[in-house]
Amino acid sequence: MAEETLQDVTAGLAGLTLQKVSEIEASLTAAGTIKHLLPCLARYVLETPVNEANMESIEYAVQSLDRIGDRHLQRADFIATGVVPRLVKLLADSSSSTTLQKQALRCLGYVVSGTDDDTDVAIEAGLLPALLVPLETKNQYLCQLTLWNASNVAAGNKSQVSALLDSGLLKPVIRVLMDDQDSTICRREACWTVSNLTRKLSGDTKVAQAFLEGRCVEALSAALLIPDRQVKELAVSGITNILEWKPPQELEAGGSPIALLRSASAPQNLRAVRDARDVHDKKIKRDCHNLLTRYFPDCSRRARV
Repeated sequence: MAEETLQDVTAGLAGLTLQKVSEIEASLTAAGTIKHLLPCLARYVLETPVNEANMESIEYAVQSLDRIGDRHLQRADFIATGVVPRLVKLLADSSSSTTLQKQALRCLGYVVSGTDDDTDVAIEAGLLPALLVPLETKNQYLCQLTLWNASNVAAGNKSQVSALLDSGLLKPVIRVLMDDQDSTICRREACWTVSNLTRKLSGDTKVAQAFLEGRCVEALSAALLIPDRQVKELAVSGITNILEWKPPQELEAGGSPIALLRSASAPQNLRAVRDARDVHDKKIKRDCHNLLTRYFPDCSRRARV
């Protein structure tokens, strides 16, 4: 069956079907099969033009690439096929279906969740500006996958974070985080991105400048009130990083971290989380209390809720 599947994939324009994808998945138990399937699928994706007639088969091919990645494939082998730039183009192509964009985002997320060198391959292929395209849609899962990719880049090295800021992605990330109408899961991924950026504040004036100008402090303060345990954890972590940050002299005019957080109502929101009856995570409550007593003692008295 694996040999027949390989012939189907190698045939290129013959097209893939759901049945063939199922056969591919069934054959992924053998490392040797994966080794042979990967370049065939990559070549199919690289060589097949995007049009209505081929759309479904390309979707299935990219889906199979994603499933191969789930089988503990070495990212270096995936990248060596040369398929990453093609996946970025499929993501940004207005003629690509929503399903194809989702599958491409999953594959690209697999790449950027690897090493810095892996992430650089995706960035050099144009991933970051391409991520702006799905963020303009109203599709929740596309938004979630896009922000997952962005959060991984935000956790990267200095040049990768700089590329993210240059791409203009921070503005829509903040928009999602602060929009009560967006889904909690998308806002959670957006909070990951902003919280990761707080770890880069010290020693990087560019990140600090973008952080201050991009309403990131306000967004993290507002995130404390999102009814999701992980979002609250990320917000508390980000606020802690801000409070421990010593702004460079050229940014001191913007105010101290404590003053910035006060202007964003962070003390009141920390107190609201600490005293809320519907927040049951003791660690989050304790962390909020510790931040209040250390940095905002005037707001540490229990709120009436």
